[in-house]
Amino acid sequence: MKIIKIILKSILVLIIVVLVAGVFMKKEFNYEKSISINAPSDLVWENILYFKNHDKWSQWKEIDPNMKEEITGTDGTVGAKATWSSNHKEVGNGSQTITAIVPGKRVDTKLEFDGQDGGTGFFTVDEENGATKVVWGMHSEIPYPINAMSFMFMPSDEDMNQMFEKGLAMLKKASEEQK
Repeated sequence: MKIIKIILKSILVLIIVVLVAGVFMKKEFNYEKSISINAPSDLVWENILYFKNHDKWSQWKEIDPNMKEEITGTDGTVGAKATWSSNHKEVGNGSQTITAIVPGKRVDTKLEFDGQDGGTGFFTVDEENGATKVVWGMHSEIPYPINAMSFMFMPSDEDMNQMFEKGLAMLKKASEEQK
């Protein structure tokens, strides 16, 4: 009986620690990276807006060339949805749906990973000093008290840096080769 009490007290202490930690830990995840591309902004915009063009610069397609992809709705318009499925752990399963477009300037998407809310993503495109500046960003809210354990399932800043830098470099290469 004494062991059961110790186990129950330990579980209670662990729950209290998680609840208290959740109050102080961040509840939002924001990330963005940018790159300058030496290609016309309309060409870069087309590579970003249309899901069918993502294969030109998709790092996930490079990781798993056999991943299954499907585009539903009218590609390049609000409501268009791209879904993917892969057995590769770095690719997984998910979707993104276009939620807003400012023509030639910004596209916003809703992200889902393995059926769970993945937050929102966006790309902005601006002409800057004769080149095209692209910003790729992501925002997610982590509800309390799950935020206290987010370090276990959220990618690190280093992982995000690598992912965003590689994707933007591939977009740059693909766009500059097309011009």
